[in-house]
Amino acid sequence: MDVRAEILDLKLRVEGLEARLRGREADRQTELLREIDDRTRRLESALTTLEAGFATARAEMNEQFDAVEVEVAGVRRAVSAPPSEEEAVDVQAETAEGVAAIRSELADGFGGFRSELLDLGIKLDRLMKAVEA
Repeated sequence: MDVRAEILDLKLRVEGLEARLRGREADRQTELLREIDDRTRRLESALTTLEAGFATARAEMNEQFDAVEVEVAGVRRAVSAPPSEEEAVDVQAETAEGVAAIRSELADGFGGFRSELLDLGIKLDRLMKAVEA
């Protein structure tokens, strides 16, 4: 074979390989672009879902804030309105019962305290006698 023919054959083979590599590279780029496109679509879908969730949460929070504002307004009206005679009598009765209960607890506490003081006094007297003897 002729050297020129061999060189030409090698040249043709190299060009063929280069063409195949270019085709593979183009296929690879196309595949990467498809993957990027798929991921972009999935991210857009997830973002849309998140936005819908945020909108729902925002609406629920606004409803709850409105309900709290209504309740606060009701409490303000109730607090600023003078009590009726029945309510005043009920409050006085509850207050009297509460005061009586507190007095009873205090009396029991002072009774226990007084008992402890007497007991300590007796012990102190015993110690004083033991020291003097």
